[in-house]
Amino acid sequence: MKALIPTLPHQFGGPFVTADQSRFEILATRERTVIICFHSVPQEINWFMNFEFMFCQTQHDPGMVKVIRTATPEELRQFRVPVWIQGEDVPQCCGRPMHFVGQIDDYHICTERPPDAKLWWHDVACFYVFTCDQCLECKALGQQF
Repeated sequence: MKALIPTLPHQFGGPFVTADQSRFEILATRERTVIICFHSVPQEINWFMNFEFMFCQTQHDPGMVKVIRTATPEELRQFRVPVWIQGEDVPQCCGRPMHFVGQIDDYHICTERPPDAKLWWHDVACFYVFTCDQCLECKALGQQF
C-alpha cells in the first residue's frame, strides 16, 4: 500500500509525495475511505505531523490511497479508531484480540471522586471498551496521564 500526499493541504491536484506503508499504519477502512496514521511523515510534508490520524480515499490504482485531510474526532468514533493515551493495549479473549467498541473520555463522565473512594482517576483519563466476536465477552480498560 502507498499513500499519495499533496505537498500543500487542499491542493488535491498535486504536486504529491508518495509514501510506502513502512511510514504509516492503516487503522480502519470503510468502502473507499481509509483512516491511517503516519509514524514517519515524509520531510517534504509540513502540513501535518507524525502520529496524526489522516482521512484518506482509495484510488483507482489498487494499493494507493490519497491523503485528504486530518480525520475529525467524529470520524475516529465512526471508524472505531481508539485514541490511546499511553499506547495500544488491546485485550485478548478466546485466543484473539478483542474488537474495539468505543471510548469514553474523561470530559464526558463525572470526574469528582465518590465520597468513599480511596483512589480516583486524575488529569486526563480515557476508558476503552472491547468485545469478543466469539463469546461476546466485554472488557474495559482505562488509561490516564
